[in-house]
Amino acid sequence: MENFVLYNKLISLPLFMGMSKEDLEQIIATTKFDFIKTDAGDTIVKEGGKSGQLLLLVDGEVETCTAADDKGYTVIENLKAPGAIQPERAFGLTQRYSSSIKAVTGCSLICINKNEILKLTNDSLIFRINLLNSISTALQKKYHEAWRNIPSTLEQRICRFFVSHCVHPGGRKVFMIKMNRLAAEVNDNRLHVSQSLHRMSEQGIIALSRGKIEIHSLERMIGSWR
Repeated sequence: MENFVLYNKLISLPLFMGMSKEDLEQIIATTKFDFIKTDAGDTIVKEGGKSGQLLLLVDGEVETCTAADDKGYTVIENLKAPGAIQPERAFGLTQRYSSSIKAVTGCSLICINKNEILKLTNDSLIFRINLLNSISTALQKKYHEAWRNIPSTLEQRICRFFVSHCVHPGGRKVFMIKMNRLAAEVNDNRLHVSQSLHRMSEQGIIALSRGKIEIHSLERMIGSWR
């Protein structure tokens, strides 16, 4: 029964897509998985905490909070299962989480340590391809940002700032940022930025409050910008 439940959880995750039943049964039999259960409000990882592992969200919803280097603003995003939590942080120069992540609902996660990841990539061609595709796709999207058309209006510059600071390409986002800081980020003055934000608020794209900008739907914002 436990193997059946694990099979159903793994088959829903992108890193295991395309595997046959026999492939997954072999992985379940030979791979050490650690299982994590959290309650709503629990902290799953902290910014700067050591990574070097693969965290897979199989049930529930989490909230990620990412801060600027100088802590001058933060971005809050939500991620629903299934998905991987910062898989690129398992290897590379910085093997520490860049965001703090807490559970919005009760969550179930699978943790795979680095040695088991290496074994999986060695033993399973499909897992190796899926992992490479995941990291390569994220890198290609980030690389392409520098080559997009230059925004022609202040509203477009503001939208680009928001979009470029989001990891997940859709859904609700919250920016905890002061007007003066946003004005500096988009190279304009506070009054013009305030006027642009209020126009976006009147269109129903964002909601404004002191030091906080809530984007109702990143997809809609992207559509209005382009």
